[in-house]
Amino acid sequence: MANSPQPPRLLIINCASPYFFYIPMGSFGLCDALGKQGMEARIFNPALYPEVEVRERLFRILQTLHPTHVGFVCHWQETAHGLLAALAMVREWDPAVVTLCGGFTASYFAESLLATVGELDYVVVGDPEEPVAHLLQGRAPETIANLVWRDEGEIRRSDGLWLMEQPLFDSLVFADCSYLVDAERYFDTINTKLGFPLLLGRGCVFDCEYCGGSRHAFRLHSGRSKPVTRSIAAIMADLHLLKAHTTVLYICYENDPAFVKFLFQAINEDQELRGHFTLHYGAWHLLDAEFLDLYRRAFNSGARPPIFEFSPEVVADNRRTAIKRGASYSLQQMEENFRAIREAFNGQVRLEVFFSRYHPAMPAGELEREIGEILQFKHRLFLQGLPVHVCVDHLSTDVGSRYWEEHQDRPRDFARFLDLKTQVDEGRLHPFPVDNLCLMIPAHLPQPFLIRHEALLLVLERLERHCHELLHVLLACFEDGWLGELEAVLTLWLDAETVAGFFAKPPLEAIVNELARRLQAGPHQCPSFMADLIGFSCKKIEQGIGPVAAYPVSPRSNGDDCFVLDQTRITTHEQDYLDLLPLLRQLHPNMSGPLPYRRTVCLFLESGIVAMPHASYRTTLHLFAQPRTLESYRAAVLNSPRIDPQEHEGLLAQLIKEGVLLPAA
Repeated sequence: MANSPQPPRLLIINCASPYFFYIPMGSFGLCDALGKQGMEARIFNPALYPEVEVRERLFRILQTLHPTHVGFVCHWQETAHGLLAALAMVREWDPAVVTLCGGFTASYFAESLLATVGELDYVVVGDPEEPVAHLLQGRAPETIANLVWRDEGEIRRSDGLWLMEQPLFDSLVFADCSYLVDAERYFDTINTKLGFPLLLGRGCVFDCEYCGGSRHAFRLHSGRSKPVTRSIAAIMADLHLLKAHTTVLYICYENDPAFVKFLFQAINEDQELRGHFTLHYGAWHLLDAEFLDLYRRAFNSGARPPIFEFSPEVVADNRRTAIKRGASYSLQQMEENFRAIREAFNGQVRLEVFFSRYHPAMPAGELEREIGEILQFKHRLFLQGLPVHVCVDHLSTDVGSRYWEEHQDRPRDFARFLDLKTQVDEGRLHPFPVDNLCLMIPAHLPQPFLIRHEALLLVLERLERHCHELLHVLLACFEDGWLGELEAVLTLWLDAETVAGFFAKPPLEAIVNELARRLQAGPHQCPSFMADLIGFSCKKIEQGIGPVAAYPVSPRSNGDDCFVLDQTRITTHEQDYLDLLPLLRQLHPNMSGPLPYRRTVCLFLESGIVAMPHASYRTTLHLFAQPRTLESYRAAVLNSPRIDPQEHEGLLAQLIKEGVLLPAA
């Protein structure tokens, strides 16, 4: 009797990248669609494991499931090398297993991807649910919609186009994590970021020029000309499934703000869901009062501050409208909206703002002006105490976007794309570091300008990270008028022989000192404490160069143990720079005169800086200027009514642990 054919089984591998460990949401729905037809499917996510463990874990699931087909999710362009790595391991396991690939990037490059990657058998273009089912069932390739395949050395594409419509969309589950290997590990990982992405629909009404998920891009890679949205009931069913696994969700799909509000209202009316989830939200529009009210009613904003993301991209309002190809908000309106969001959440909220540099239409002069405008924007937000983090990233031009189509030579050539990505990954495409997959910088920008511009942005980023007090004082005193002096300082390190070393490790302390010298020697009106602030900033930079040696002393030291202060970890200053907002608010109306003296002592710990008024220091920790036992110190200090004994004991323990209080011989 002949053996019956193997039932089809699909292993979906979410291709890994250093940038992404998220699984595209459609992978779960595809597994559900196949399961409803009696076909087994599982998802394996290599990004969840250390690289040295991936091969062993992958082989384990391959040998357990023994799939007839292996699918690779190449959705985001950053995962292209992850596709090649996973494909090589699968072919090592079984050279004959059927392989297929899908996702935005695979769909866009479909024919070129197959021509370039010989180990791949099929590419499923666009919506995968029906085509993958037909492929697993063994139908002839030419009868399967959305399919590209290799036929005797020739790359062919089927004539049919299949698009998901709402009835099927609503019948599928996109939150059944039983298909995922190590699902709880996945939740633990994504909950440290933005949480589980909730699938509301497929396709986009917006047409942002840089986006690979825009209306234009969806037509190119998926054949979809209009979005399809799931029903509220289907989404609610997914939420009830997710409730057992997580309390953190993410939505970045705002085709119809009214639809999102209906969803929030439905969650609010469901007693099992109301207040269970914290929702992080990627916004296209600004958030009106109705949205904020519905959010507060539906979600838990007390367990952790919710994150709201905005992408204005550029400072100029008219430029933003052109880039997003439609009516958008102004920067002033966004700033006003941030104040409303802060009030709605009593300040317990995080706002993430993303600007991107090197949009193709922007000339060098506009890019230069934009740096100062973004800095002043950050300064205004800081003065208002708004909980906003502003990023100025390299533009990651998505494949399939208008930018990609219009500005890349041979945009559909996968081998060329892969070469560009390799050059970026290895640091060879640009003479300066980039913070994402920056595949394109407009050709009209000359190389000397780019070097200066990147050097300035790098130093500003380091200043903000290591000595933001200095940055904001400079902005308070000079607005962006000091940037010209900083650019002049940077030219000292940007000749051909030193520029590579500069970008590898910019000499921040030397830059700060030279900038201060120029500002104090020039016509600028510097505050009286500028030299002291420079000293404080340089101390912060020095302490941040490397970890301070840990001392093997128990925080619970015996009272007879003798300690002395490490004076190299202590500085005295004219102002309390760590209490920056009051200083800046005093500084703005008093630029011409000296500020009241606030003598402050700073103790530099590995975990941060402890600041205290000099008078308090003199009556407490200064006693350790000479070797002293803890017992004698406690007797002298802890009986004071102005001292919280428990808090002060905690400080002593931390100072001993981090070596600011040293064991005395």
